[in-house]
Amino acid sequence: MKWMLNMTDCSGDVERFRDGADAAAYLRHLGFDGFELMHLPGGDPSFFPEGSVGGIHLNYWYDWLDLWLGEEQALKEEYGSLQAAEEIYGALDRSSICGSLEEGLELAHARKVPYVVFHVSNVKNSEIFTYRFSRTDEEVVDAAARLVNHLLDGKPYEFEFLMENLWWPGLTLTRPEITRRLLEQIHYPGKGIMLDTGHLMHTNLELRTQEEAIDYVLEQVQRQEELAGYIRGIHLNQSLTGEFVKEYLSHPRTLPEDYRKREEISYPLIFQTDRHLPFTSSRTGELLKTIRPRYLTFEFITCDRQEQEEKVLLQRKALEEGGIFRGGNI
Repeated sequence: MKWMLNMTDCSGDVERFRDGADAAAYLRHLGFDGFELMHLPGGDPSFFPEGSVGGIHLNYWYDWLDLWLGEEQALKEEYGSLQAAEEIYGALDRSSICGSLEEGLELAHARKVPYVVFHVSNVKNSEIFTYRFSRTDEEVVDAAARLVNHLLDGKPYEFEFLMENLWWPGLTLTRPEITRRLLEQIHYPGKGIMLDTGHLMHTNLELRTQEEAIDYVLEQVQRQEELAGYIRGIHLNQSLTGEFVKEYLSHPRTLPEDYRKREEISYPLIFQTDRHLPFTSSRTGELLKTIRPRYLTFEFITCDRQEQEEKVLLQRKALEEGGIFRGGNI
């Protein structure tokens, strides 16, 4: 099992390190095999030296399906006008969806990483505040499969293509028939799943403790039956925010008509919901012993190097208490 640590190449993250050599030394100090790197617009992935990047997390649009399907009226309703939508996406054709994804795939190919991560989800900015979604799981995974086939068919890639669950329409890992529907439509032989434990927790707003969350994650994995064998990686983090979500959903608000103003208040809401905190329960190791992933990513939201290291050590302590040690077998 490869141990990974999430990182981006944006200036705020890169500035944690003196240089690339310091970043690589930081990995060794914490006992990781590599960064799971997300290349962001304006970022420079060459900052991270060869051998320090162990996986690529593809950049993504939260809301991409209307543009992919060419539904102009839906774009006008969400963004105010087609001109505003074009300013957001950079273009009003599929190239705006595919461009950053293709760049990430080529980066992964050039770096010879063993896997990439791709979100299978769609949510409009306005829906983040209501959980009243305009798309079904079926619509999202069908379109995502076509997108993935467009990106991967005929390419010489050797990495595993791991699709990540979210709590919005698409792959949630709460409906095995949707997992099967997605996997069966994708041609790429190296297809698989990246299970994000925190995202799965958000599909059950009644969870209150880490122990309840661990039971719930294991229950959902068990429900996947033979499809659970496709889970090749885990983004390990926890976020017990069900009470918070229920509270804000119980108080409907009037949203700004301007998309940019809605965006300004939606991102803080997402981060308050999806906190990406470390597990501290000694039962955390049960997740790894049951799923037996090839790739384990400590995926946290942190402001600086010190906070990230503190969270890494907290979660590693929980794993060790459950019998999971770096370099050991599971």
